[in-house]
Amino acid sequence: MERQARRAQVLRHAKRIFARKGYHRTNVADIISRARIARGTFYLYFQNKKDLFEELLEQVLTELAARIHRLRVGEDNPNPVEQLRANLRRVLDYVLEERELTDILLNHSTGFDRDLDAKILNFYDRIAALIQRSLDLGIEMQLVRQSDTRAISYCILGAIKEVVGLLSRGGETNTDRLVEEILDFGLRGVARPELLATVAQGGDPAREPVFLFRSK
Repeated sequence: MERQARRAQVLRHAKRIFARKGYHRTNVADIISRARIARGTFYLYFQNKKDLFEELLEQVLTELAARIHRLRVGEDNPNPVEQLRANLRRVLDYVLEERELTDILLNHSTGFDRDLDAKILNFYDRIAALIQRSLDLGIEMQLVRQSDTRAISYCILGAIKEVVGLLSRGGETNTDRLVEEILDFGLRGVARPELLATVAQGGDPAREPVFLFRSK
């Protein structure tokens, strides 16, 4: 238990330094100084700073996977929209709790280390794969329309990264409002209901601009 606690301590201090200085400008000496451990102790737990950084990435994947619950249908379960709302809330709460990790992932500079760049890209590919599996499951449950779930998973990932960046910069603090906007966008997009109805009926939206695009 003491060994695990010390390892967790090193990770905790390392992510703060990475967030402040960036991965490439941080060295092992910075980490052991911040964590107040001997250099030999560091190497008991990690081969190098890249090994430590990869552990932080795995932490994020593990935590996100734990917070995104599988949707369930049936009378004994909340409706799917409520379950989606709860998933979004848990993810955004985690982002706010772990601002250092968020900063590291959003501000990582590419082009200095090909191997590390590949691992970051792989990290995002794995997140997209989680989203795609959820979409595929939604199609099976007849909750999601037939679509190219791989392409859509990256659209969702890109949108989430931008929202996370907004939260990380302190540009938005009302997470309840953000959850509702993300959920509404995911379910309805940005088109007005009249536009969708017209398209579904085979009409031409351009011929009805007053009806479709009138101000509220």
